[in-house]
Amino acid sequence: MPETVTVFGADREEGNSVAVFLLQDGMWKVRACVADLSSPHAKVLESAGADIITVNYDDESSIDIALKDSDKCFVLTNTDFLAPDPLQTEIKQGYRIADSCMKHKIKHVVISGHPHVHRRYGFPARHMDAKACINDYMAELGLPKTEVIFPFFFENFLTTFRPVLIGHNTYQMAVPVGETAMDAISVKQVGPIVVSLLKNSQRWIGKSCCLSAGKLRIDEYATILTQHLRPKYFKDARISVRTFVETNGEPGAQDLGNMFEFWKKGSQKMNAALTLELYPGIKQFSQWVSANKEQIQSVLDS
Repeated sequence: MPETVTVFGADREEGNSVAVFLLQDGMWKVRACVADLSSPHAKVLESAGADIITVNYDDESSIDIALKDSDKCFVLTNTDFLAPDPLQTEIKQGYRIADSCMKHKIKHVVISGHPHVHRRYGFPARHMDAKACINDYMAELGLPKTEVIFPFFFENFLTTFRPVLIGHNTYQMAVPVGETAMDAISVKQVGPIVVSLLKNSQRWIGKSCCLSAGKLRIDEYATILTQHLRPKYFKDARISVRTFVETNGEPGAQDLGNMFEFWKKGSQKMNAALTLELYPGIKQFSQWVSANKEQIQSVLDS
């Protein structure tokens, strides 16, 4: 009998990558938790053979249904910056998942986590701090878990941090890390990494895996994009965290700015060698750009 894996957040990029790769691996029964049964991610997963369910993370019984008869799970919680208290809302939802994992005797929990930022430096990054608290709570409960910490995703350059056209074929990359080299990875690689952990539970339970495909300065990311996408030219906007926060205008902008400030301090040590061990097919940024050239061109030209 194949083991059943519940994937929380299967309609978000990280969770979707995990659900997709579990299905491709062919050794698992996949229960994919989504917010909307009619979403594109949900429909694709269902057609690929996943059991699709909606989950209300504020309702313990809904989470219990998601975990009933499951063997293992992947936990990805969401920060709702529009909530009255985004930090506590996410923490409470994560605690409910943790309690339900204990109740259903889940054999291996892989949680997408983050380090404490506020506790360490006194400035909040609520999307990170909440996940750190949830991971701590799971440890206190004695859950058999593995924490995975992912850095910046390459795909962020196609969305929130898309290079901005400032002149003829000239683009600026406004990522406020200064001269600090920034770790990154493709979100599509999350799936194979998590599946590798789930296949080798005995080895990885109790571990925290800080993952990266490599680290580059923003001007180095820009150079690689230029090399692959000529005549387009990319450069570092050299934006400060303060300017980023002031011009972003989105809920949670200060939290993102504080995340970059945290990274600039070099406090999060990622492990590219471990990442390669977990998934030998890992793509570095240059390989990712080469493989996704058409999509990148399309996004920039839209």
